[in-house]
Amino acid sequence: MVASQRSVAVDLVRVIGVVAIVAGHVWDQRHFAQAGLYTWHVPVFFLLTGYLWKSDRTTGFEIRRRARTLLVPYLSWLIIVTVVWYTVRAARGEPFDTHLLTQLPLGGNSISRPYSAFWFVTALFFAAIYMRFSERLHPALPWFVGGIGVIWCIGAPHAVAMIPESAGTAIAAVIFLAIGRSVRAARDSITRPALTGVVLLLPAWWVGWSGATATLNMKGGNLGTPVASVIVAAAISVGLLLIAEGIEQYLPQWSRTVILEIAACAIPIILLHTLSLAITERYGLPSSKWTFLIALFVPLAVAAVLRRTPARRILF
Repeated sequence: MVASQRSVAVDLVRVIGVVAIVAGHVWDQRHFAQAGLYTWHVPVFFLLTGYLWKSDRTTGFEIRRRARTLLVPYLSWLIIVTVVWYTVRAARGEPFDTHLLTQLPLGGNSISRPYSAFWFVTALFFAAIYMRFSERLHPALPWFVGGIGVIWCIGAPHAVAMIPESAGTAIAAVIFLAIGRSVRAARDSITRPALTGVVLLLPAWWVGWSGATATLNMKGGNLGTPVASVIVAAAISVGLLLIAEGIEQYLPQWSRTVILEIAACAIPIILLHTLSLAITERYGLPSSKWTFLIALFVPLAVAAVLRRTPARRILF
């Protein structure tokens, strides 16, 4: 079973997810990204939130906690990214883009690079609140809420995506939180996590890779092939988690330190990597292993430094 404090296995999955998100945005038109990464790399974060869920908290506590850990960093990085982006544009002699600024309060699907990944933070915030509120009414209600969200995405994905700050997409995301919570409840009965994880992950990943199910674009309210793509995403995510828990005891201490450091910087990396890509695009650098490394390690370096300063209170 995972540790009661911080789980290296969970953080390892976070790191894998972060790397997958960055790679997906660098090579978003490649088959390996669409079929191999977009099938799971965002749902896994919602599922991990459900896996770590504590059912003894009130809705008010959840709002305060998520506002502190998600909305405060969101607003702080939004200001930083805006200042950097408009400085770069001004240095290049580009006109002042007022339209982009007017879209910032809407967030979600309304804002693109360099803010492409910001939707995820507000979606996670609202999903956690929906989960907590519905759970307090009845433990099974989050399944109903998430199911309604999935059905809504199937029927009217654009309408869901255009709700400000991804508050609509978050309704469907509750299904992944509910799955994560259920996996945690059943975790003690899984005696061979690595093997179970492989059995879940490989077939599900192959289904996505082969094109049997469509890829997901949660930001756009697109959950791929109705229901099937959600099942594939959940199976891959649970499989990764169980494999990580199965191998955690064999990880050397140095790797644990690296994993914990990168995982602690996950939100800044997610929010900053699209700024890095927007800047490299502006300077004519094509998508390559070099732009991938820049998009991953520059935000990581910035976050690692800032995490050791007083600014961490508003950035993490």
